[in-house]
Amino acid sequence: MSFIVLLCSGIILVVVEILFASFFLLFAGIGFIITAILEYFIGFEVFGNAYVWQAISICVFSFISLIVLKKPIKSWFADSQTYEDSLQNGSGIGEIRQGMVYFKGSLWAYEILDSTTLMHKQNDMDSKFFKDGDKVEVLEIRDNKVIIKYG
Repeated sequence: MSFIVLLCSGIILVVVEILFASFFLLFAGIGFIITAILEYFIGFEVFGNAYVWQAISICVFSFISLIVLKKPIKSWFADSQTYEDSLQNGSGIGEIRQGMVYFKGSLWAYEILDSTTLMHKQNDMDSKFFKDGDKVEVLEIRDNKVIIKYG
């Protein structure tokens, strides 16, 4: 095959890889591109049957690029795909709604941490402390309840 055919084949494989993300065609495309560069500068006809040497060259360079580049490329994408569930983490400001605390887009049952006694109080008698619309400080989320600060 000529330099142009090899180069176009390599570029097409790389573009198809970008479109379909199969994570294999990229290395075959790299093998084609390197073989095209070698064909342009050296020419495989000097070694005998050019097609056989081109095929061997494509396979070897594809395999080498797979071994050398797979791990670094995967690490780039692995960092971008991490997902952190921050619903259960953190603190902030919540609002009393319908006898519950509206925090991070959800209504939560709550317990009060009294800062003077450092004890937890259940929210069955808390309606006298809070009215709808009151802002409260959420300290943490534990056992599907928010722990709020009082006092």
